[in-house]
Amino acid sequence: MKTALLALSLAIFTQASHGAYLEAPFFKVQDNAQESVKNEMIILNSGIAALQMRLDMIKRAKKSIEVEYFIYNQDQAGRILTHALIEAAKRGVKIRILVDKSMPIFALDNHISEALEKYNVDLRFYNDASLLEISTTQFRSHRKLFVVDDKEAITGGRNIGDDYFDLSEHFNFLDRDIYVKGSIVKTMRESFDAYFKHKITERPKEPTLPSKKLLKLYKKGRRSAVIRNYESELKSFKKAKENANIFLTETPKDIEIKNKVEEISRPILNSKKTYDCPETTFASDLPGARFSQRMKENYGEKYRVLRSVLNTKIENITDDLVISSPYFINNKLTRNLMYDLLDKGIDIKIYTNSLGSTDAVYVAANFYTDVFKWQAAGVTPYIHNGKWVPEHKTISEGVKHAKWGTHSKTQVYDQDEVMIGTYNVDNRSNYYNSEMALFCKGNQELTNEVLDNISQRSKAGFKIVGDHQAVDGNELEVDVYGNPTKLSKLMMNLIAIPSILLRDLL
Repeated sequence: MKTALLALSLAIFTQASHGAYLEAPFFKVQDNAQESVKNEMIILNSGIAALQMRLDMIKRAKKSIEVEYFIYNQDQAGRILTHALIEAAKRGVKIRILVDKSMPIFALDNHISEALEKYNVDLRFYNDASLLEISTTQFRSHRKLFVVDDKEAITGGRNIGDDYFDLSEHFNFLDRDIYVKGSIVKTMRESFDAYFKHKITERPKEPTLPSKKLLKLYKKGRRSAVIRNYESELKSFKKAKENANIFLTETPKDIEIKNKVEEISRPILNSKKTYDCPETTFASDLPGARFSQRMKENYGEKYRVLRSVLNTKIENITDDLVISSPYFINNKLTRNLMYDLLDKGIDIKIYTNSLGSTDAVYVAANFYTDVFKWQAAGVTPYIHNGKWVPEHKTISEGVKHAKWGTHSKTQVYDQDEVMIGTYNVDNRSNYYNSEMALFCKGNQELTNEVLDNISQRSKAGFKIVGDHQAVDGNELEVDVYGNPTKLSKLMMNLIAIPSILLRDLL
């Protein structure tokens, strides 16, 4: 088993494009030449339309819905989706939700879980390692998956939050999802089952009041630090319970926003083309990785299934590679792979964030350390400049004037195969985060839609053309850092050396 997954992932691409597909856990290739295989896909570039598509799927659900995200916020988007899920649960649909418990961004809690349980909604948390467990807490589930009735699914870059669905007047992401309806969906759901049922996944405990000992002292009228602790804990308990009830209660504002979302989204969705995918691949990393597993010799082969698939796809490119990723940090392996492609004359275009379009200053520090070398070697880098790209109508004028960054995780190989998933080009996705992706090969129209959108976004940003030099779409010289604030640039310069030393965790 030590090399089984890697060997299989390498072997599968040497098979003829027709005939039976080979299988491994969370790795499946399906060819439409088989009568039992049919996969239809829709590209979701618009955030607001991607939200509406999820709401439409919930309305169609008859048996089951699986929801899995790295981030699930208690904001407007989180409220709208959660209310829709509750309504589905009320009509008998089995709802399961899995959210990564990365404490710096974790927005749910046991009070929400308890409240959802009353509607038979099963909420669980992945990897509850504390921040004190410095190594184990790095292994996050970065997967993003929405499945209905084993028939239709969405994966891609979007988490659950206003900034992923074009609803924020402060910061939004240019992102991309892919909707699929067909036989591959069952495999995607099976990968969810493995994460949901794994021992690393926590079933939330019932919220508890402060300890009985503190309560007894409190009732005796003692006034001390202990009593103040009790009062503080009791206040926090009541506040969390109140917040959970507020989050799960639909308000007139929720209904108003939901109606606006549908009004804007419906024409976009009605105009979307559905594509048949001649060859569909789904790949996902395996659950349960921790620090102890990474120290073992077969860690990469056992857990990093998607990484092996991506490496094989890229190694077999003959003409060109297009990558859209919010982060772009090469390690030794990916850097060597990039230079090998350049040596073979492969045209490489990348589209990522500038310092001016991201709050991840430490990532920008690493990116700007290397990107000018890549450009000199033959890579064509495009960077987003923090501005709104007028692809679709927005829900308010404030959304247009918000800060925008790219968040899509997309790769296109030889203008023939598209990957849309959760994988960033960084060391976290390579070594720590569990990732997943859907691939479609052989439909030129689908590929062209993705390439055209990446091109549109790239040209709306800046192109790096030399050492610390960039131009806009009119070939006018611009700030290569994307017009960041003075504070952002100062912070990037201050943390440049520490961030480079810690790049394995970025």
